[in-house]
Amino acid sequence: MKTKTILFTFFLVGTLLLVPVQPGAAQAAALSLHLEQADLTAFPQVSVRLSAWDATGLPVAGLSPADFTLQEDGAAPFHPTSVQADANAPLNVVLVLDISGSMAGQPISDAKAAATRFLDKLTRRDRAALIAFNDTVNPDPTQLDPNHEIGFTTNLTPIYDLIDSLQASGDTHIYDAMVKAVKLAAALPAGHRAILLLSDGQNQPPTQGDSQQAITLAQAANLPIFIIGLGNEIDQPYLSKLANDTGGLFRLAPKSSELASLFTDMASLLKTQYILTYPSSLPADGKSHTLLVTLNSLQGSANASQVFGPLPAAADTPTPLSPTATTVSPAPTLVPSPVPTLAPEPPSFLAENWGWLLAAVIALVLALWFTARSTRHPHPKKEACAQCGFDLTGISGACPQCGGTKRLPKR
Repeated sequence: MKTKTILFTFFLVGTLLLVPVQPGAAQAAALSLHLEQADLTAFPQVSVRLSAWDATGLPVAGLSPADFTLQEDGAAPFHPTSVQADANAPLNVVLVLDISGSMAGQPISDAKAAATRFLDKLTRRDRAALIAFNDTVNPDPTQLDPNHEIGFTTNLTPIYDLIDSLQASGDTHIYDAMVKAVKLAAALPAGHRAILLLSDGQNQPPTQGDSQQAITLAQAANLPIFIIGLGNEIDQPYLSKLANDTGGLFRLAPKSSELASLFTDMASLLKTQYILTYPSSLPADGKSHTLLVTLNSLQGSANASQVFGPLPAAADTPTPLSPTATTVSPAPTLVPSPVPTLAPEPPSFLAENWGWLLAAVIALVLALWFTARSTRHPHPKKEACAQCGFDLTGISGACPQCGGTKRLPKR
């Protein structure tokens, strides 16, 4: 009985302590930020372009200056003076489509239809490029295969035509295709640039190309990579890393029939940007500085930092400058603004889970009390021999004095 009670106690306490951990893994949908460009033309007035989206890949709507806090070089945080949404931001995008043999049949048909719908969302101000890859892709961006690739153009008609002609065959050289796409986009001037990849498989053969090279190049060029993984044969760890490490987004399409809606969502996300304007407190010192932007809303929190500049020197005429580097924080470690009055930090573990901890302590105390009570020895019953009156308390069997066996309660 004692062993079973102790085991039950440990099981109960362990369960109660683990319960708070589970909700933490399924928190509200996280937000993501990608800082893109700082316009210093009117310095000390600064305008920053950024993208913001939720976990479903849709732009965050209804943002205001109160939702953002900014910090220059780690100084005191402040709100921007204005936030404007641009739902038709000019875009430079590379479409990277997997046309390996596993895409044959309905998948390639649905992929072509979805890519066409994506192009339908672009305007004359946008530029697009196409890389349709299998095992013939050359990672050199100066060597374009006219049967599978088209460089950046505002005339989308050739891209429509090429997509329509695509056929599925061969292996999957994802690593080489992504290196080519990043190099192609990085050759453009800094601005609103992105890469959109669709793939249903894994890099084959596994040793073909370098899995890290595209990530390193994209980080250096501040290029976000957005990815749609089709089916259950994809290399999801790699595709997720490719998106997360570059400030992009990974979406999964279990069936090819879902590609059309996902490509439409991606078009909406990539075409929507926000412009934050604020008066800078930095001196016109001709140096580069760091800007941290934090977004806090009912949907969650996210932040991103950017090194921008160099700022114009005091005697210089300001000119537009673009960021030199950008880093984006991962969803599972998103942090709020460091100033409590603007964006309080999340509650500590004890403050957030005190109820569960108190319940665990009470359960432990009750279980220990029950164990002690169930194992306690009762006091012996007082008895005497009915024949001679000899005290038989604690003695079993016949009376040692007279041999009598009848007992009476002793008073």
